[in-house]
Amino acid sequence: MSLDNAHNAHNAHNAHNAHNAHAAAAGISPAELALALIQARDGIVTGAALAPVAPAAPALPLADRLRRIEPGFAVAALLSEAAEALVLTPATDAARDRQTLGARAADGTAADLLVLRRPTDADLAAEAQLVAGYADLRAERLAEIGVQCVGLMPFFQTILPLGPCWTPAVAVLAGVAADLATAMVQRLKLGFALPRPHLLSPEVQPMIACPAHGAFPSGHAAQAFALATVLDLLTGEGRAEAGTLREDSQLYRMAARIAVNRTVAGVHYPADSAAGAVLGVTLGRWLAARGGMRPDCPALALDSAAWGEGAPGGSRDFHLPRLVEAMSQGRALRRTGTVAVEAAPLMSALWAAAARDWGQRWS
Repeated sequence: MSLDNAHNAHNAHNAHNAHNAHAAAAGISPAELALALIQARDGIVTGAALAPVAPAAPALPLADRLRRIEPGFAVAALLSEAAEALVLTPATDAARDRQTLGARAADGTAADLLVLRRPTDADLAAEAQLVAGYADLRAERLAEIGVQCVGLMPFFQTILPLGPCWTPAVAVLAGVAADLATAMVQRLKLGFALPRPHLLSPEVQPMIACPAHGAFPSGHAAQAFALATVLDLLTGEGRAEAGTLREDSQLYRMAARIAVNRTVAGVHYPADSAAGAVLGVTLGRWLAARGGMRPDCPALALDSAAWGEGAPGGSRDFHLPRLVEAMSQGRALRRTGTVAVEAAPLMSALWAAAARDWGQRWS
């Protein structure tokens, strides 16, 4: 789970073992606390036969019960619900160029939500040169890259007034978005099995430890754009452009910078960022639809081998204006239709709670 320190503090604040959190804050170790509780019980319990009280049937609806459990486990339950209608058709060892993320309807039929095609080996060789060029920015972006290896939400919390005390449901929603992006991107990486840039040239020399999993798509780009899309839809207050990639949006500009930083670090090609961004936007919209915020989700197809067509000099570089242009002009990236999405009870309750938190953020 990719969560920032504020979200972790939110988990501790709401943990059912609240006395453990308070004890830890006071410098008391778990063993000391356990020993004290044992001694206290021995001092007051008589040893008489127990007279258990029969538990009552749950009085709260399922969604309300979700709020009473630890946020980390709430995220796990919500992640299960969010993913239960997604169907990934993986690449095979014989055909590694294409994978499809589909959405299953209530009647069992499935429609393509996202189709991804990998870049060619020649594309990767060309982009490796771009990766080498980005190395000039490493010293300038060192602090950002290091923090982004740990978590992304602090970078969005500087844009929006979010915090575990003001907007706790938004923190849970962000955790679901980040975790869903991770789960989907790792399945896709396994199928595509694209090598990292430093495997193509010993002169790339990444500035951070290179992950063991494949390059395509970028997990950081997927997480960043999923978070940006969810937060845009949540805080857009029903505006028609909410959830649509825009060059003037601070949320999407931050997501793109996070993605580019992985190329600066030497661990991702620009095409990885493009595919991760499209995946993240799709998953953010999917979560909104599962939460009842919208009735459907646009279906997209990205041909990474065509990325850069129409760009000056045919450059395969990635940046937000290029992505926005690709969305509108339909060269490498096309909208293939719209997929109707059935709202889910837990996700709908979470979105409603997050919207309520956002609406009351100044209270």
